[in-house]
Parts: sequence; structure tokens; C-alpha cells
Amino acid sequence: MTILKRSIRYQNQIRSCSIALLLAIALLSSWSQLGNQQHESMASGNEFSSNIRANINTELRQNLTIKGDIVVESGTHLIENVNLNLTGKIVASNDATVIIRNATLFVKTPGYNFRDGILLADRSRLAVENATVFLQSANAGEESHIIVGHESIANITHSELHGIGLVIGRQNSRIYVTRSILKGPSRVDFRLFGVITYDNSIARIEDSELDLAQAGGNSSIYVSDSIILARSVAASGKGLVEVQNSLLGTMEWCLENSTVHIVNSTVSNIEFGGLSLIVKDSRVSRYVSGWRNSTIWLERISTSRITAKGNSTIWLINSYAGKVEASDQGRVYVGWQLPLLGTVAVPHTWVPFLEGLAILAALALIIASLIFLNRRWKRWKLQKTNQVPNAISNVIST
Repeated sequence: MTILKRSIRYQNQIRSCSIALLLAIALLSSWSQLGNQQHESMASGNEFSSNIRANINTELRQNLTIKGDIVVESGTHLIENVNLNLTGKIVASNDATVIIRNATLFVKTPGYNFRDGILLADRSRLAVENATVFLQSANAGEESHIIVGHESIANITHSELHGIGLVIGRQNSRIYVTRSILKGPSRVDFRLFGVITYDNSIARIEDSELDLAQAGGNSSIYVSDSIILARSVAASGKGLVEVQNSLLGTMEWCLENSTVHIVNSTVSNIEFGGLSLIVKDSRVSRYVSGWRNSTIWLERISTSRITAKGNSTIWLINSYAGKVEASDQGRVYVGWQLPLLGTVAVPHTWVPFLEGLAILAALALIIASLIFLNRRWKRWKLQKTNQVPNAISNVIST
């Protein structure tokens, strides 16, 4: 009896140990799987689902709220792996650096007109990497900008910026946007987000999507492999914009001796004044309209309509236009690039006469060729006729 009781007790203990062991194994297994899931999620945070939009990681983030400004006067301030709600602005100066990495930042500025959400001065730096930034004013409909001033640098990579505002470069600053999205809430009422440069600043936009890019005040913007559809590109105050391999919407507002170069791109329509515009190897789906002393050079392009007015000049070289119009002292020249001669162009009003002359010249060439061939044939026929008597006389003489 005692032995039976002991065996039962041992069996219960073994059973309890087995259950505990199984529970431990299950817990370890679940923790191991959870760790693997977190690791995989973190690893996929650097991958991209498309050419532009980032797969931003939201795991293991803190939710923080700060009321007031973040002021960085030296060193580096890091905003990383966090969802941060900031009521105020970020100010960096004196060679300071602000890094926003793998984070979501909501910046809500107080209710003043055109407040700056992020302000860089005195050679400071801003790096936005694999992050999402929302800029908003406390007053609905007002703008909130990122100001890059006084030789500062902003580098936006694999990120998204949203709001009603601009990234503005001033005083010899530099702006770099790579594989990122800068979009406003609505194109219909022009609540937009984009890049504007002034004061000898430079912006380079690559493989990105934004609402507008505008260069003014002796500044430059270079765009490649990007999409700009809302206000598209513009220039003023001797600004320079160069675009290649991109998709553009309406191009307008080029004033005061500014320059725009478009290469190998597609544009919805062009309507500019007071500028030098060069478009090559591209397609303008709707129309090109020049006004206010513009000079527009179109080379190897196609478009539905060209209109020159306001003392503007448009050169249509090796290109196609469905309709050409000129008014208010506007001029359109149609030309071709010819070997040895270079570019030869004539007023577009001459084209019908030149087409008639070309048809007449072609007919004259055909007639001349037929006459020449007919004479050669008759000469050959006569030679053949004379060769027969000569051959007979030679045979008889032998």
C-alpha cells in the first residue's frame, strides 16, 4: 500500500514537471517567434514598396508630446524611433545638426501667419531619413515652412513631407531631395508642398514626387527622374531650372530673365513670359504659349498647338505642332538641322509656300530624271542598232 501511494505521488510529480516543461517550451517558442517578427519588421524598414514611397517602420516607437520649441545651438539632436507631436518649431543654428530618422514628426506651429516649422541658420544641417514629417499651422489654411538659410544644408532621403508649405532655400543654402514625396493635401485649391530657392541657393531633386519646384533670385534647381504635377516648375529673378527624364504638369510664372531647360520629359502645357526656355526630345501634350518677350527653343518635340504673343519668339526645330499661331508681334520660326548648313529656319508663314515649292521641286526632279533616263535609253538603243551592221560586215570581210 505504501509502495502504491509512493508510485502515485511520483506519477503526479512527473506529470506536474512535464506540464511545467511544456509550458516553458511554449513560452520560449512564442517569445522566439515574437523576437523573429520584430527583427524581420525592423529589417524590412529599409526596403521600398515602389520607386518613391518608403515602407516606414512603426515598431518599437514611443509616443511623445512636446509643447514649445526645440532649440539646437550646437552638436547633434536626434529624433529617432519615435512618434513625436511638437507644438512649436525646431530651430538649429551655429553648425548644429538635427536628424529625423525612422520617425513620425507632427509639427504644429502657433497661430501666426506663415510661421516656420523648422528653421536652419548659420551653416546648420537637417537630415530626414526614412521618416514622415507633417507641418501644420494652428490656424487652418495657413502655411508652415522649412527654412534652410545662411549656408545651411537640408538632406531629405527616403521620406515623406506633407502639409501646406515649402522647403525654402535662402542665402547660399543647399537642399537635396532623393526618393521622397513632398505633397500638400489638395491640388484643387492649391494647398501644396514643394521646393523654392532664392539668394544663390541650389536644390537637387532626384527620383521624387512633389507639387512644385521654383527657382528665383539667382538660384538653381536641378530635377531628374521625378514627378511634379500641381504647379510644376517655374523660375523668376534670373533663376535657373533644369529638368530631365521627368513628368511635369503646367509650367508657368517664368519671369525676369530666368531660364528653364527641359530634356526628355513629358509636359502638360507651357505658358511662360519673360524667360529663355529650351525644350528638347520631349512631348507637350496640350500647348506651348509664349508671351512678354519670351524666347522659347523647341527641338525634337511634339505638341498640339503653339502660340506666340506679346513680342515673344518661338523656334520650332525638327519638331511637330498641330497648329501654329502668332499675334501681338509674336513670331514663330520653323526650322531644320541640316548637315554642313546647321540650323536653317524660316517664319512659319512661309511654310505653305515652301511646301508648294518643295512639291514643284520634287516634280521637276522627277521629270528631269525621266528625261535623263529616256535619253540614256535612246542612246543605248542606238548603240545596239549600230553594233549589228558592224558585226555583219566584220564577218563578211573575214
